[in-house]
Amino acid sequence: MEYISYCGLLCNDCPVYIATKNNDGEMKAKLAVDYSNENCKFEQADMNCEGCFSIKNSDSKMCGACKIRNCAEVKNYQKNCGNCPDYPCDIIEEFCSADCESRARLDNIASGKQS
Repeated sequence: MEYISYCGLLCNDCPVYIATKNNDGEMKAKLAVDYSNENCKFEQADMNCEGCFSIKNSDSKMCGACKIRNCAEVKNYQKNCGNCPDYPCDIIEEFCSADCESRARLDNIASGKQS
């Protein structure tokens, strides 16, 4: 079963989600290095994701500051953004370019071509 996040990413394909589900510390350490940049440094402990809909992610460095996730939580929305009556909104426009795979997935959901 596909698990589609608020922004249209497939959680089942996300390395952080997979590493969390498999409790794979080695993979988390590598991902922390891969995902870090000059503005944001991640540690192995930061590489935890139970999926957007999990309350466990509210305080995580990885997910806690996500504007898309925070918008959905404020709206008490339990589906991905393709099902939102405000889709596409400015937040989606900012983070999901029109030509990315996750945006295409959300567009298909919004148009009823995908559930």
